Amino acid sequence: MNVFFRRMNVILFVALQGSFLLMIGIIVSVFNINWGSVFDKYQQDQLAVNAYKMIDDMRNEQMTVGPFDEDAKLWLNRRATLYGVLIRYGAAETAPPWFDMFSRMDKRDDMVVQSYPLIDRGVRKGDLQVGYLKTLNELDPNVIAYQQTMRSRSAWLFGIVAVLSVFVSYYVAKLLSRHLQKLQETAELIRYGNRTVYAPVQGPEEVRRLAAALNELSKELKKQEDWRHQLMEDLTHELRTPLTSILTQLEAMIDGIYEVSQERLSQMYEELIRLSRLMNDMERLSEAEAAQFTIVRKRTNVVQLTETVYRNFQAAAKAKGIRLEFYNPNVPCYAEVDRDKIVQVISNIVSNAIKYTSGGGHIVLGVNYSEDTSIIFCKDTGIGISKEDLPYVFNRLFRADKSRSRFSGGVGLGLSIAKALAEAHQGTIEAESEAGKGSVFRVTIPNRYKSV
Repeated sequence: MNVFFRRMNVILFVALQGSFLLMIGIIVSVFNINWGSVFDKYQQDQLAVNAYKMIDDMRNEQMTVGPFDEDAKLWLNRRATLYGVLIRYGAAETAPPWFDMFSRMDKRDDMVVQSYPLIDRGVRKGDLQVGYLKTLNELDPNVIAYQQTMRSRSAWLFGIVAVLSVFVSYYVAKLLSRHLQKLQETAELIRYGNRTVYAPVQGPEEVRRLAAALNELSKELKKQEDWRHQLMEDLTHELRTPLTSILTQLEAMIDGIYEVSQERLSQMYEELIRLSRLMNDMERLSEAEAAQFTIVRKRTNVVQLTETVYRNFQAAAKAKGIRLEFYNPNVPCYAEVDRDKIVQVISNIVSNAIKYTSGGGHIVLGVNYSEDTSIIFCKDTGIGISKEDLPYVFNRLFRADKSRSRFSGGVGLGLSIAKALAEAHQGTIEAESEAGKGSVFRVTIPNRYKSV
């Protein structure tokens, strides 16, 4: 039962129906009040008409000045009864009246009274007061019939509008919740592994945004899932290749097919070094991401530190026929960093640039600065990274060129480690690249470490 009332279409229906009923109640109340005021105004206008008729009759009968005899009073009583009013007539409102029907009434507070001067031949003869009792309306058949008619109309109007509001509320609730229902169905499909389904971007603006966000989430999940599958394949390959090579050679030596020689032992040793390097990289990355290592920060000249890495890689770049240059801002840039960790970050970036730049290429390593940060950059003319792959370059075991990476000895952990180490310094690392034109990596480190 609770689940039913938590459904969006039910909530919308109840909210809309409640609003409609509230509006209907207000309209009916105003309708009744308005008709009541209209009826009161009508009676007051009718009272004025009857007063003028009474004045005309009194002038015609020459009954403008009292005191009146019994016949005159009887005539006035019949006229007032004919017009359905009570009258009081005298020389002035404050003077004793010549004829008074008001004195017969016990509850004068219920009376509606109007006063008019009786003027005959330009002379004011007296003041005529006319009135009626509101309580008599409850006994008047015309008034009772009018009230019953208005109640009946109000009831019918309320009923018809209420029924219409039910259908309108149901239609609007279904219309609005239909798009949310589609989103829920799409989310369920994504939940159960269908990454190719997309929600229709329809309905109100908020629902459209939600659908667009869900579609982007589905795309991202698919990319992450594809990357995870690729990661497992790559990791399996990186482990299987050296193990297979070692096992094959050992089995051949045990079976006497190969002689135990320095060359074969060296080959197996290199494969074991490769395995060890892979395990060490995985361990360093895990430590970096979990912040389990110790950062020893010291005020360091980042320009000199970067230039040291540049000199260390000159031989490797020259051996591959790549021109490696260093950009010196000619200004000391000091930052509070762990010297060894930052050297590792720069080394990973430069190593990656050399690895993916062909002979004859060009790499520039340098430092820029701002008031609060030091910026280390590495720009190359290598193979570049496609727009689709660029968001994943810092993922574990990601390689833009898988075949080239395997034979060049990398396993796709260098940039992941660099990112983790940069973030440990409260810094950032970002990449700009275009396939076939090269890449630019920037590491931004704050000059002062801020304790959290």
